[in-house]
Amino acid sequence: MNNSAGHFVPPVHIEILTAAHAPAYKPLRLEALRCFPQAFTSDYASALAHPVESYAARFTDTTTGSFFLGAFDSQGHLVGSIGCVREARLQQRPCAHVVAMVVAPVAQRQGVGRLLIDACIARAAAVPGLEQLTLTVTTSNAHAVRLYERAGFLAYGLLPRGIVVEGVGYDKLYMVRLLPASPH
Repeated sequence: MNNSAGHFVPPVHIEILTAAHAPAYKPLRLEALRCFPQAFTSDYASALAHPVESYAARFTDTTTGSFFLGAFDSQGHLVGSIGCVREARLQQRPCAHVVAMVVAPVAQRQGVGRLLIDACIARAAAVPGLEQLTLTVTTSNAHAVRLYERAGFLAYGLLPRGIVVEGVGYDKLYMVRLLPASPH
C-alpha cells in the first residue's frame, strides 16, 4: 500500500473506533465523499459542515450493539472504516445495517475493504440477538458489489435512481447476509 507521499505502507490492523478517532475519521470520510460521490447517500457539502464531535458521538454509542471499525496502517494512519448500526426498535433488533464503508484512495485494491467487512461480520456475529446484516451499494460500483458478494451478502432488491448526484441517477442494490447463530 502507498500513503499519500507514495511510500509503501505495511499491512493494516483493525480496531474499534472511539471518540478519539473522530479527528482522523472526518478527513477520510470527506475524501471519499469528494472523490466518489455516487457511492454514498451522504454528500460532501453536508459532511463538510458536520463538526468533528458529531462523528465522535457515533463512535461512543456501543450499548445497542452498534460499532464502527477502523483500519490503521503501521504508522497509525486511518486508511479505512466501516460501521454497523443496529436497529433500535425491539422488533427489528435482530437486524443491523453496514454503513459508511470507506477505504482511502491510496489504500484501495490492497485488501483493506475485505479485512474491514470480514471484521465487521465477525464482530456482528458476536452481538447477542443479532441475526442479519443489510447494506446498500451503488450498482455501478462493481468492485464493491463483488466484495460484498464474496463476503456472503445476497441481493434482495434494487432501488432505481436510489441516489441522484448532479442530476445523474444511480441505482442502489439492497443486500443481506445472515449471521451464524450466536451462542449467547
